[in-house]
Amino acid sequence: MHVMLAWFADDNPSESARRAARHRFETAVADVVPDSFVRHEFGADDWGVTVLHRSDRGAYRWPTVDTVGPVTAVSLGLPVGVDVTGGPAALAGRLLVGEEVHREVVPPFGLLALDAAGNFALQQDWIGMCRVFTGRSAGLTAFCTRPSLLAAFLHGDLRPDLDGWASYTLCGHFGGDSSPVRGARLLRPGERVTGRRRDGGGWQLTTTTKYATDDVVRDGLAAQGRPVTELLDRAADAITTTAASIHGLYDEDITLGLSGGKDSRLIAASLIAAGRTPRFLTNEDTRAEGEVARELVRILRDKRGLHPEHTLRLAGARANVLGTGLYERARRLQQLTDHQFPSSYLVRPAGPGRLVDQAGPATFTGAAGELATEYWYPPTDDDGEPSPQETALARLLNAVPTGVADAAVGTAERERIRGLLDHGSGLGLHDLRLVDYIYLVERVRRWYTSAYAIGMVTPFLSPGFVAATFALTPGQKRERLLHTGLIARLVPEWAQVPFVSVSTGPSTATRVWEGDGLQAMAELLDTAHGPLTGLVRRPAVEKALRTAARGGRPDQRTLQQFTWLALASEQLEPGTTRPATGAAYARITAPPQQRQPAGGAVARLRWVKRTRLGGRLWSAVAKRVRPRRPSQ
Repeated sequence: MHVMLAWFADDNPSESARRAARHRFETAVADVVPDSFVRHEFGADDWGVTVLHRSDRGAYRWPTVDTVGPVTAVSLGLPVGVDVTGGPAALAGRLLVGEEVHREVVPPFGLLALDAAGNFALQQDWIGMCRVFTGRSAGLTAFCTRPSLLAAFLHGDLRPDLDGWASYTLCGHFGGDSSPVRGARLLRPGERVTGRRRDGGGWQLTTTTKYATDDVVRDGLAAQGRPVTELLDRAADAITTTAASIHGLYDEDITLGLSGGKDSRLIAASLIAAGRTPRFLTNEDTRAEGEVARELVRILRDKRGLHPEHTLRLAGARANVLGTGLYERARRLQQLTDHQFPSSYLVRPAGPGRLVDQAGPATFTGAAGELATEYWYPPTDDDGEPSPQETALARLLNAVPTGVADAAVGTAERERIRGLLDHGSGLGLHDLRLVDYIYLVERVRRWYTSAYAIGMVTPFLSPGFVAATFALTPGQKRERLLHTGLIARLVPEWAQVPFVSVSTGPSTATRVWEGDGLQAMAELLDTAHGPLTGLVRRPAVEKALRTAARGGRPDQRTLQQFTWLALASEQLEPGTTRPATGAAYARITAPPQQRQPAGGAVARLRWVKRTRLGGRLWSAVAKRVRPRRPSQ
């Protein structure tokens, strides 16, 4: 990845103010960026841009920073799907004159264009996925790819955004434009910020919204009722254009994650049909995934004479994961992604903790194919379906089981989601496509990990493909019309191989409580007491830990989310961490108490009451031992 900081002052800030802000930024950035990264600096007394990116470009042809004449381009990602004639500086020049250069891009991609004449333009992609955050303080407006670095530069006061963390607790990601730290927000879908430097110093900034998510959805709704073949043509053109465009940006074979599911199969089919056979990588933590992927590769070999490289691995294998303790795995992942990754990745092997000065391969992912299926739809039954609004709320607010989050947190977050639902209804979405809209603007935008990796391409986020999914009826999505129709068209030999679903067999992936996980989480329960940990009910966490300690299988979501909140609390809420005592671990691992027979010896004598004489004796004794009421 890369780091970009850009700031523009309302006036001319003092030298001491600039020096203090720069010192805060440099101190913070040293924790995540290695010294070997390439550094670019632009600016004057009233503005500045700093870009740090890896020195190893590998097979990538698109530079992060490019200057031609008076124009400088800073590319935040790869412009997949866009006309890149002339290179980055030419694309920046088109942005500076007002062109919607992001209209066909496959997110994530952001572009900062600088003109030596005293102008700039910063463009967010149409879904708002590119991680560019903004904030203001003391007459400075700043933009940064990491919210914590933004806060460090502006004022140095890193406090958690509790509304954002409430979204994370219930949804598994930061909702809307929110961020982990107060005073920083993500640029909105299609947001463009332009600036003009005043003659006497200082900048006049203007914010507008260009082609964005709602425009893509409207394009799809306008195509409702068109012939199925026309929709298939539109979707096929979108993903094949994406597949072709990456080869102008990357000079090696593409790696594709091939599972037994429908999404990666369709992406693979589009590449094969275009004559671009990729390298395949399959995670076989679920055995059926590996079996189906092997069958698909065998068919290519036997029916088409193709021999693609195919690597199979256990992504969540215990030996790979448990070599590093849970606390350290979580700490590294939070530092690397600035708290923003899904907590489900805690059961993956430990990452580096800092940005790595080494180019990885370009990869394709089948993510977002869910928009073309019934992925979030309720099952059909004779009793009727819940409303689209109820379905969307239930699906999105599913990062922890019911009752684990504090009740007040759930109330506020439901109100936020209802606002999005009302907005989607205003676009004309009144059936289950409203569920797809929530999936797109929330889950796709904020949860997808492709936002954190250069070269991870999501072809299903081509705006043409997304629009085609909103032209389909919910019934057509239940039939998986786009997937089955396009696979049969592109690689018909694969059409009869069944898809693997989430219910196809158990997974062998690591559980979060395995290894030292149980003890690490118990210690966090003992020590972490900041407001962030108050977003979940501690008794629910302790109950889940006790279940794990006794050999049961608690809902992993509860423990993963608590771990993430507790680690973030240590970083963002200093002074709230208590000393470790081991008390929580002792309670959780204590053997269950033996249940005593109710009433002991007295209970064994209750048979006396059943006899006539025994009843009289029992009453007499009761009168003697019953305490008298105090006098009135």
